[in-house]
Amino acid sequence: MKFILGLSLFLGILLTAKAQTISGRLIDGNTKKGLILANLSLINEDKTTPAKYTGSDTLGNFEFREIKNGKYTLLATLMGYQKTERSIIVNHQLSKAINLGDIILTEDPSLLKEVTITGGLPSFSTKNGQLKIGIANNAFFKSSANLLDVFRKLPGLQVGQDGSMQLASRATPTLFVDGKPANMSSEEILTYLSGLSPEMVESIEIINQPSSKYDGEYQGIIDVKLKRNQSLGLKGSYNARLQRNNYSLLEHNLSLGYKTERLSYQLTLGHTAGSTYYRYHALQFLANSNAMTTDTRTATANQNFNVQAHLAYEIKPTQSLEVFVRTLQVKRNAVSANHLITQDNRQQNTIALVKSDNDARPKQHHYTGGLNYDARFKNSELHIIASLSQINNLQTEDIQNRDLLAQDLLSYWKTDSKNNILIRNAQADYTQNIGAQKLEMGAKFAYTSTHNNLRYDTLGNDIFSIDLKRSNQFRYQEYISAAYFSYLGQWKKFSYSIGLRTEHTRSVANSITTGQLTERDYLKWLPSINLNYTLSNTEQLSFNYSRRITRPTFAALNPFRFYYSPRHYWIGNPYLQPSTTSLFALTYSRKSLNISLNAGRETDVMSRYPEYNPATDELIFLGRNLPYRNFANIQVSSPITVNKWWRMTHNLGLFYNKELTPYFGKTYRIPIHNYTINGSQILTLKSLLFDVSYSYESKSGNGLYIMSPVYGIDFGMQKAWFKNKLNTRLTLYDAFDNLKRRLIFREKSIINNDFYHYFAAQRLVLGITYNFGSSTYKSKENKRSDEENRAN
Repeated sequence: MKFILGLSLFLGILLTAKAQTISGRLIDGNTKKGLILANLSLINEDKTTPAKYTGSDTLGNFEFREIKNGKYTLLATLMGYQKTERSIIVNHQLSKAINLGDIILTEDPSLLKEVTITGGLPSFSTKNGQLKIGIANNAFFKSSANLLDVFRKLPGLQVGQDGSMQLASRATPTLFVDGKPANMSSEEILTYLSGLSPEMVESIEIINQPSSKYDGEYQGIIDVKLKRNQSLGLKGSYNARLQRNNYSLLEHNLSLGYKTERLSYQLTLGHTAGSTYYRYHALQFLANSNAMTTDTRTATANQNFNVQAHLAYEIKPTQSLEVFVRTLQVKRNAVSANHLITQDNRQQNTIALVKSDNDARPKQHHYTGGLNYDARFKNSELHIIASLSQINNLQTEDIQNRDLLAQDLLSYWKTDSKNNILIRNAQADYTQNIGAQKLEMGAKFAYTSTHNNLRYDTLGNDIFSIDLKRSNQFRYQEYISAAYFSYLGQWKKFSYSIGLRTEHTRSVANSITTGQLTERDYLKWLPSINLNYTLSNTEQLSFNYSRRITRPTFAALNPFRFYYSPRHYWIGNPYLQPSTTSLFALTYSRKSLNISLNAGRETDVMSRYPEYNPATDELIFLGRNLPYRNFANIQVSSPITVNKWWRMTHNLGLFYNKELTPYFGKTYRIPIHNYTINGSQILTLKSLLFDVSYSYESKSGNGLYIMSPVYGIDFGMQKAWFKNKLNTRLTLYDAFDNLKRRLIFREKSIINNDFYHYFAAQRLVLGITYNFGSSTYKSKENKRSDEENRAN
């Protein structure tokens, strides 16, 4: 009732200006053909700064959207052509759209006679330490099959084959869509990003040091700005991707949108069918001098569906109400064959050979519904989000362990796991402009309850009976209340923001099986500071400080056993504490060149290290908190235009990491130094675009493990058809089949362990995107709470 009354207070207030569209076409002065991949910027004459960036498509067409009233200068540049400018006056009362027609670019003979290295593309820019990268019509991403490929090329971001992501601070970023959190598990991120083609994304912003405005959980943010337009009518996009390696996998995504003057409808359907492959291989020398080899190969069949739907109603030009629902249905069959081979120290004689067959059938039923209210007043904004999520995870396993030498059945287990999570979330954000300054404030409340039941049944005397040592019941409740304020201002060439966030957490973890009851109640203060100095129109220097918190995931708190093999499993820890990170950053940017220096300390670091039991030969991975880790890194990135058909980008990162790791009575303080290099070479030949992407990570590690170097090279080709409505891409990933993550245990006197993970990254992928309909409007993605990310 209070929410309805609150909405009614705003229904009669609002007044604002509508936005417009500016479009046109760039053509060669001699051939009269469209010019591909030109750079265009729209400069506000009152502010003398670019308001918008875009690029021309394969036909030379370009478009700027949501342009406010005012006087602008359009600047068009392309290597080999003279710079062209045009003055534009925007007035929405005269017209809703401005079509500039054909704009002629004239060749520059002085540039065509030599190869010139320039400062890159306007679609790469830095402001207040935040890197903004234009995606649609950006040459560096044209051959990318989907947005996941784009993420792999972003500077300062590492994307694993399983969808896991790390920023320079070794923090996991949170995915945002259009400025709102869309938190997902690694698996859901893979599904979502695979369903977006580069043409559907306007830009991406990387925020390495989120201000106090954002949840303390957000160590870093990647904000995806979807391409949108206010044109009325139907807009649709079909995106398909077929990949082939050890198995085949086919992904379909259909997005339909329809907009009237006041209403917009959006429906997104996704389907994934086929199989994926994973291999785990480990060599461990036991305390009794025997060698034990673990080899696990898993083929997972997928039959997954996702549906998103929403209805948005424009109450007034400055007020909108959005209702959304979403469901994700995951159905898999993971068949694993594990061989556990025990040999003598020289690995010449086999002492034991155990084969484990595991037929696992995981399912997930995820339902979310919510309401968003957005209002813009003369000098202020109000945003309200409320959502309810129900997540049900179900899994059964059939595990048989056989002695192949004696042809005996050693053990037979059946498991039945049920995990139910209910998340209630509400958040309000308010912004008030005070002259050239801005005041932001807001509050959030989240209540999460989980119910977990894991049952193990073991075969004995031809009868299955419950295994009390492995079975477990666990209940968890968590209440989070948060509030923040931040103040943003500007003085001469300085701009600044100062913020403070406070988060109160109360949790109750109840392990019913063991009788353990763990209660927590803590308050965290999370300040942030940003200072930005403008050296010139193309140069900036910024300093950032932020303090963030990372809570353990619900699975990490759950004291269940999850087996890799009969003697190798991990177990959750209900006593895990949240970690806290203090991060400093200094960033220099000049045009598209970006140099950032980051340093900080994380306390109560959450980690998972093995504990070896020589009596049982069991290797147990138990989550726990390390005292602290110190880290620092420097990163350099810059795109370079050699000429109008050859562009390149390079990213270099130098890293330092030092953990304080108590382990088996010793304390390890091992400094780790490593570097990463990745980049792309983009060649445009008539209507074809070729891309060679590469990445290299030197020898690295952490307190207890050494990680071997790893590299990968991808080859891609892209071509547009039918006036850019159809785009086809063919990509060979990991051409030399080298992407394996190998880890070697440092302290061999404790555990002599050497293992690797292999995700079958070498694959050939055909991607097709087809856009149809009369509208180019793209609505917001449905919002997801931060707690949903921890639930997966």
